[in-house]
Amino acid sequence: MTPPKEMLPTPYAETTFGEDKAFSKRIQRIDSQRRFWTWISTIRYTPSIRFWFSIAAPTSAGVILTKWEYSSLELAIAIFTINFILLIPPNISSVFARMSARHRLQLRIGGLKSKEAYPGVERILNTLHERVLRERVRLFSSLLAASSLFAVWELKTGYILGQILISFAVILGVICWLNTFYLEGSIPMRSRRFPLLSLHAPTLHDSILERVLTEVLVAHLDPETAGSWDDWSNELIDKVRDGHEPAAALEHMLASLHLNARGLQSNEEMLQSIREVYKISAMDYLTNPENKININTIQRLLAHTRAWQPGLFRLIDRLHDASKNGELILSENNWRMDLDLPPRSSDGQSDLFVMVHNGSKSDMIIEVEVVTAHGEPERQTLRVPCRKIETKQITALDGLLDAALVLWIGVAWPSTVSGPHPVQVTINGEDGITLSSTVMHTTLTSSLHPESAGVRMTDAAEAVRKLALSVSE
Repeated sequence: MTPPKEMLPTPYAETTFGEDKAFSKRIQRIDSQRRFWTWISTIRYTPSIRFWFSIAAPTSAGVILTKWEYSSLELAIAIFTINFILLIPPNISSVFARMSARHRLQLRIGGLKSKEAYPGVERILNTLHERVLRERVRLFSSLLAASSLFAVWELKTGYILGQILISFAVILGVICWLNTFYLEGSIPMRSRRFPLLSLHAPTLHDSILERVLTEVLVAHLDPETAGSWDDWSNELIDKVRDGHEPAAALEHMLASLHLNARGLQSNEEMLQSIREVYKISAMDYLTNPENKININTIQRLLAHTRAWQPGLFRLIDRLHDASKNGELILSENNWRMDLDLPPRSSDGQSDLFVMVHNGSKSDMIIEVEVVTAHGEPERQTLRVPCRKIETKQITALDGLLDAALVLWIGVAWPSTVSGPHPVQVTINGEDGITLSSTVMHTTLTSSLHPESAGVRMTDAAEAVRKLALSVSE
């Protein structure tokens, strides 16, 4: 007999409000634990104390092997024990950070979109999982080293076994120090508003940037913040003044915020510029500190983006400065091209930014050819439309960017290649005539430098944190 329809199980039904509310409280509870243990782990001077104790521990054990008269087994045991206690808070913090990130990114709740399919989710979760493993390695290394030394001190191990156990403690201490050196450089998820931002690295992006500042900022947002940004920008659509497109208004606001960050606009001038495109009612929404996305937090997101892509912002700043200084003059063939390629590139890859202004009398399909010596590939060709400049009297930064064709092109080399390498960028017109051609050089290196991916990620996180502290003060 077929059971009544209402009795059939509904495995794909939406969760009830009660379940959503209970799960929300669970996530809040986990996140509060993460914030507490992260605060404990980052109390002033504690990261430095952990670092120096991780050095002192294997050193104190190694001195015992030299039979120095002032060496002390008891002191070495004490140092390893204190080091073990100091490593407990960051170990707990890493566990709660991974749990919090997993719940934030992978679970549906309250009708919200799942973030699991966003680019970068796996990288964030894998980074936090690796951190948990490293935290456990250094914690238990310190514990086992202390136990080995305690066995030598308490038991009659004999000379040979005693030397082996002390040597074992030294090796474990070095392992602990190596992991401490790696981990203490940056502790993730310290921001209250954007906890996952420091863990995100841009992976996928469009080659052609239509709204330059908006698109490059969104490309550097972690999945959770990107979802909040989408919701916020949709709320802002109805607050745009008549006669302005929502996307253009948002780009105008970001340009004003960037100029304000550079010190080229005062706070009042920035707000007045924003009022030109947004209604008065929008200003309360934009300046409300309770909103996750507001003017102050957008400044933090822009600082994060500038740290990641200094090359693009160098192009933007040169364009603005040339315009204000009266130096923005089209060349004789009515084309202006500006490029930026980092002077050094790490991990065999880099970002090339190309900005083109078409000062001719008509729109045109141009061919941008990028030749990378020994690159992968050696030649890239893009056929892209390039609009003519409607008026050559544009002075506003967002207008100058809107009139330009901006390309974000990834260039790469095999891991076996190193040293200086040229990159040639050529613009050809529809008839095949070369309109502009420039050669730039970059040096391939495997070491860290100011524009390497690792350093940029650390700088981006530090820029957000410093700006957040200055705003809170």
